[in-house]
Amino acid sequence: MITMWISGKTLAARGNGNKWMTRNARRKHSLPIYTLPIFASKLYVINSIDLISSVQRIPKILAFPPIEAKFAMTVCATSKEANELLAHNVNGEEGDWGYSYDAYESMHSALAPGPGLDGMNRIMIQNIAHSLNQIRARGDQSLNIRLAEWTRHEITMATTNSVYGRWNPFKDPNVENAFWEFEKGLVMILINRLPSLTARKACRARDLVGDALRHYFEAKHHEYGSTLVQNRYNTSKQHKASVGDIARFEVGNTLAVLVNTAPAVFWMLLYLYSNPLALQECRDEVESVVSDTNETNGRKRTVNITSIKQNCPILTSTFQEVLRQRTLGAQVRQVMQDTMLDGRYLLKKDATVIMPSLVMHTDPAVWGFDVSEFDHKRFTKGKDAQSSHKPNPKALRAFGGGTTLCPGRHFATTEILATVVMFILRYDLFPLDDRWTTPKTEKTNIAAVVMEPDTDITVRVVPREGSADCEWDFKLADSSMVFGVAAEDRHD
Repeated sequence: MITMWISGKTLAARGNGNKWMTRNARRKHSLPIYTLPIFASKLYVINSIDLISSVQRIPKILAFPPIEAKFAMTVCATSKEANELLAHNVNGEEGDWGYSYDAYESMHSALAPGPGLDGMNRIMIQNIAHSLNQIRARGDQSLNIRLAEWTRHEITMATTNSVYGRWNPFKDPNVENAFWEFEKGLVMILINRLPSLTARKACRARDLVGDALRHYFEAKHHEYGSTLVQNRYNTSKQHKASVGDIARFEVGNTLAVLVNTAPAVFWMLLYLYSNPLALQECRDEVESVVSDTNETNGRKRTVNITSIKQNCPILTSTFQEVLRQRTLGAQVRQVMQDTMLDGRYLLKKDATVIMPSLVMHTDPAVWGFDVSEFDHKRFTKGKDAQSSHKPNPKALRAFGGGTTLCPGRHFATTEILATVVMFILRYDLFPLDDRWTTPKTEKTNIAAVVMEPDTDITVRVVPREGSADCEWDFKLADSSMVFGVAAEDRHD
């Protein structure tokens, strides 16, 4: 269903629960695990890589599916019948079957390296390339854009076109705007008993998106969409879910594919263009895989994004460092029975376990004395990173880990880095006030793993010298190669 990391209603009410825990709990305790009393229950906060690995080894005892199911029911406002389908054998006590299990498997297979993922990536790449061509079509004159606004719209359209195909309901601006209105009000939906009254605007927006998706499925437009949306629809129909409930669940699924990608592109562009050395080194890497040919109409420059995966370790490291600095998601588990974690810590049934990424990502013991610095080479294999502290790949928790490792990480990473590659090859960005500033992130939504900027930055987009007088061709070759961002995807 919805694969994301949430910190629970109590922390959601604080608005920035992960930041609060990082700033306060670590200063006071610096413990691998500690307990926070939450009304009549307990919240176990885990900061240790070793203990996180122990949690991941017992996914049926420290379980995510029950939490995910409750989240989906609340956020999507599905029917009683659909909720019963989702809750039945949700944690696999009776075996690996059920609506929740099958939905996850169908999504995982569609997003694994292969033809389905390649098809989505190709549509996404062509959409982003077209958007950047529109900037060039204005000539050599510079263009001012609001960076966060531009990235959110373009990523929304590129992503949803790749998922839903030619009949993408998000092509309707009303649907696109309603989705982001729903996302903005998500916290109020989660923490209130009667959200239809207390979060009326967000609920109306959710219903508008849900109605558009219902019409999409009723017209069988998903048959022209990606393997992902076809798999999700077919799995739901096999479990006898109604079209209305399929559409409502799809609203929640759209949160997972949209909410984090746009801000990740925003931060990548901000960090690169405000750091001349990082920008130049990434450009040099990418230029090394660009193919130049002379065509009848002039010079043609071809970039195979698959080659970027294999030949651009500094670019990949820069992305990992952005994730380390700008993600605040938390993996959450429900304790299904009393259990002794790592043979030392008693966790009581019905309590909640939370593993906040921000705590791990800001720990000097893990990353070294320069943990607060942005080092774009921190994750490279060589010795030329600014930090002398060799990072532990398992400490980067942006995509989660274990059985809940984000199945969409390959698509998201390719989309983010492809967009950045197209930008840095073709354009320079300059802040309108001649000074780069880093926006605050205090208003980041509970559904977000990547921090969302509170304010936008207006930038001047200027074609690079020589980039406007040639044709650009961005493509993706068939390959099982992936960006090794998550520890589970690395083979070194």
